[in-house]
Amino acid sequence: MQMLLAVLFLLACLAGPAPAGDVAYRLVEPADPAHDLLPKTCRVCHKDQDFRFFVVVAPDDQGLQAARNRLEAGGPAPAADRPKNPHTAIACLFCHLEDPAQTPPEQMRFRTLDGGAVGRDRVGAACGLCHPGGSEDHPLVLGASDPTADLEEAGLPLPGGEPACYTCHDLHSEDVGPAAVRKAYLRFAAKSPASFVHGNRAGCRACHPGEPAPGSDPVFLEPDATARCERCHTGGHEKIHPVGVASTERTYPMDFQDLPLGPEGRITCSTCHDEPCTERVDPRNPRFLRGGPYLTPTEFCYRCHPKAGVGALNPHDQVTDDGRLVSTSCVFCHRKRPGEEGPGALAFLHSPLELCMGCHDPAPHPTVNHLVEMPEPMEKKLHAYEERHRVRLPLHEGQIVCTTCHNPHEKGAVRGEAALGAGEQKAWRVPSFAELCTPCHARYD
Repeated sequence: MQMLLAVLFLLACLAGPAPAGDVAYRLVEPADPAHDLLPKTCRVCHKDQDFRFFVVVAPDDQGLQAARNRLEAGGPAPAADRPKNPHTAIACLFCHLEDPAQTPPEQMRFRTLDGGAVGRDRVGAACGLCHPGGSEDHPLVLGASDPTADLEEAGLPLPGGEPACYTCHDLHSEDVGPAAVRKAYLRFAAKSPASFVHGNRAGCRACHPGEPAPGSDPVFLEPDATARCERCHTGGHEKIHPVGVASTERTYPMDFQDLPLGPEGRITCSTCHDEPCTERVDPRNPRFLRGGPYLTPTEFCYRCHPKAGVGALNPHDQVTDDGRLVSTSCVFCHRKRPGEEGPGALAFLHSPLELCMGCHDPAPHPTVNHLVEMPEPMEKKLHAYEERHRVRLPLHEGQIVCTTCHNPHEKGAVRGEAALGAGEQKAWRVPSFAELCTPCHARYD
């Protein structure tokens, strides 16, 4: 079956029909009524260019690919010939519903992906024509900081007082930075702690005086690696690991781990975190830990800390000999330490099952796999048992997990019903193994 391929070529590059072995070419003139839609479609974006088209007739996929290779042998246009801001090559009426030269700004309307129209206050919806899903994938400012004041100080437009696509991106000027960002955005990125710089080509100026050349040694505005990060990340890392410390006899030497160290061989933020620069942040490694992604954060810790013996990391070591809570152990599993969220509201870093399996790898027990979703009738029995015996056997999103039966806390770390089993040999949340099946399988029916 014959196949057709329309390949765009500039008028100056084209000649008449030319045979090529088993592949035939036919030049389609712009005024050809049968193909009138082709130049109209292309001029939506390439408004200042005139095109002719080759129609390629090939007997099979192999012949079609051979034709494509011949036609594309010239390669892409040189970088110097491409517009720095590709939006400037798009016809106005691709985005605008009315001629912007004859329409007051407050009356402008823009096309949307669903064929609708929006005003300037929702112009970001028009960007979805070419960037669908951009609002989800777009690098966002840090949620902890309100960028409004910094955006205004940099002179960036805020339609309706809120950031929009064209707050940072200029679609009409050639004088732009990477990703068509306004020059004012580069000033914003260099000064504001609200800019999100990771995996964002336009964010280089937050740390560098210019755009780093590939393969070159980076130059930083702030030479101190820790201070550079703390401009935006104001505290919090000390809950996980302090900076400014060196290897000791209790840890593996970091010098042999290919982990970059600061002066005198001490830890900085970049010792553990490797900035992805212009690459996208890997969702499996959102903290960009070096060598990641890892199954659990503690897997990365074991690069320096032994799993057992002197210097080992033990998330169950939660109370000191004199009875004080070791709150740094809490963040092995929880996002925050006690006191930073309400009682019973300590969110997990991952599901309890993932957290336990990061260190423990037991066979299914007892006898069969119990890590399943609990049926509703059985869940009612469980809650009735908890209320009757004043114990706590927590599920995770309706599923049995390790911590349903085993208490992961050290004795003295938690109180009340949540404390039963803490620090015991098997950490069962009920008095004995003989009682372990009763909460779900019941003896009171």
